[in-house]
Amino acid sequence: MVRREIYMFAIAYNLVRAVMQAAADACHVPLARISFKGTLDALRQWSAHVTAAHRSARAARIYYEQLLYTIGSDPVPWRPWRVEPRAVKRRPKSYRLLTKPRHRM
Repeated sequence: MVRREIYMFAIAYNLVRAVMQAAADACHVPLARISFKGTLDALRQWSAHVTAAHRSARAARIYYEQLLYTIGSDPVPWRPWRVEPRAVKRRPKSYRLLTKPRHRM
């Protein structure tokens, strides 16, 4: 069951990435400027509309194109000066270590 759940998350991740790629292509925006979290939020918001239009292929296509426009029209700001180094920040604590059981400390 754990493998199935991992496969399900991998499939969902790839589907979200495919929607991001389609939005980037439709709006002529670089894929790096499309937000994963923004795409998830848009998919959750538009899911009711797309589900309601499942009977009409034309309506579903229109909703899908509007969804792609919504995702692609709000790119992540370009910040070339921003650097996010990978490091762990150790903060010294002024407390002693708990080396004995709590009731004896």
